[in-house]
Amino acid sequence: MKLTGVYLLSFAAFGSVLAKRVHLDWNIEYVQINPDGENSRRGIGINGKWPPPEVHVNLGDTLVIHATNRLQEVTSLHTHGFFQNGTNYYDGAIGATECGIPPGSNFTYEINVVQTGTYWIHSHNKAQWLDGLRTPLISHPPKEVYKYDEDMVVMLEAFYHREAAEIEDQLLSTSEATRVSPFHPYMLVNSAGGSDLQKTKLKFTPGKTYRLRLMNVSGTGMVRFGIEDHDMRVIEVDGTDVEEKVTSSMQLSVGQRASVLVTAKSRADTNYIYHADIFTDIQAGVARATLPFEGLVEYSPTAHLKNASVSTVSWDFFQDIDLVPIDKVDPPGVQKWVPLEVRTSIYDDQREHLAYNNRTFVRPKVPSLVTALTTGYQAYYPDVYGFKTYPVILDTHEDVEIAIFNYDVNSHPFHLHGHQFFIVIRGATNKDPTKRLLAGKYPMRRDTITVPPLSYAVVRFRADNPGVWLFHCHMAYHDVQGLSLTFIEAPYMIANSTKLPPQLTNNCKLQDIPVSGNALGKIGLDLADDPRGPFPLTGF
Repeated sequence: MKLTGVYLLSFAAFGSVLAKRVHLDWNIEYVQINPDGENSRRGIGINGKWPPPEVHVNLGDTLVIHATNRLQEVTSLHTHGFFQNGTNYYDGAIGATECGIPPGSNFTYEINVVQTGTYWIHSHNKAQWLDGLRTPLISHPPKEVYKYDEDMVVMLEAFYHREAAEIEDQLLSTSEATRVSPFHPYMLVNSAGGSDLQKTKLKFTPGKTYRLRLMNVSGTGMVRFGIEDHDMRVIEVDGTDVEEKVTSSMQLSVGQRASVLVTAKSRADTNYIYHADIFTDIQAGVARATLPFEGLVEYSPTAHLKNASVSTVSWDFFQDIDLVPIDKVDPPGVQKWVPLEVRTSIYDDQREHLAYNNRTFVRPKVPSLVTALTTGYQAYYPDVYGFKTYPVILDTHEDVEIAIFNYDVNSHPFHLHGHQFFIVIRGATNKDPTKRLLAGKYPMRRDTITVPPLSYAVVRFRADNPGVWLFHCHMAYHDVQGLSLTFIEAPYMIANSTKLPPQLTNNCKLQDIPVSGNALGKIGLDLADDPRGPFPLTGF
């Protein structure tokens, strides 16, 4: 149930009788939030409340979200990890698949649920989702692979006392002093934080087995999670059910999800500490520190708390390449190789950007999906989408290998829209190339991979889902600083199978965005007004 196109397994056997349309009417609007009890500020909620409600669907359902934008800025909704087979225009990626929902307008996302597992919904307008527009999306199968007593979402978040747009402006400042001025993330668990353990507690009953759905939606760093004196058994990663693997801790970067089974102790006379420490990995002003966070696993309100001054949790890096999927699928071969070198540099616009192969991403005026649909045979020409979108054209069912070489001092979580990929190799760029980790016969599949500093990873996917799909770092501000590219997959099939919803084109027109033509809304390769830069300064 986890792969696109030819890999997508049929779920018709489960019957359409149980399938339903799940309707949500969401007014996206500003609210006051104070999740850590230390700073009240403007955030973004749904229908006047924050946090937004969890969304639960079943395999075969249709999820319908009628979104009305009551903000003073453009917004959108992206169902992170969902393939959007045949509905590329509902992917929510502003500049790639839509123009966004302007203030006062609306858009209805109608999404077929063909996957199961742990996902989430968030805004895809720059780093806007860090202001609160994010929520879990859980898709349930007719029958679970593993048995457990209770299902519990553990959403790992970062809260800033400043709004996302203000931090974006800081990081893209031409002043070095402004860029490196520190800003501080505050850890939240299920949208609550602070030093009061009662606000973020997880309640356990002796003898029960819990499925904890760990989700890193922090936006700015890796989070490590572990419970004192409790082992965890990994059973799902990014929507892929896996053979059980026992671990003491999990490390999740932004956008990654994992389900673990935890069996509670047999007695209720002791409570325990859980850790949800965040690694700040955004910019020099934060000093790349580990910021500890502790919560409570409560067996009883009257139980004593076990002393955790000497931790029993092992913090070894969790190797996802070692996981074995339940559904065994042969990986694709290699017909197209996409090597990507990741670096941070000062560019000739005097700003700090991140880039693949020294090409930093800038959102086009006209969404790339609109360009693919309206430029005829020229849709196969990368230039028509604009140099700054870093367009990579893929043929139908082409087997693609991406080799990511991270020469940056930061780790990066790379997320692919519209697909899962197979993790085939991991290694370090500064070590013997023979000392690398290779996948087994049936490689692990996920949609977001963490590549540590001075390391590399090789992933593969099959281009079996015609559409326009981003491949970007899911650190919110790294994405804003340009670490993204665009896969234009099977342009001919896009043009012959896609009709844009009238709401989408209307939202473009409301923003004076053309609904045909190249990246600038002009005819053919007329892009003279779109300079190719910026480029790194010499010596960086």
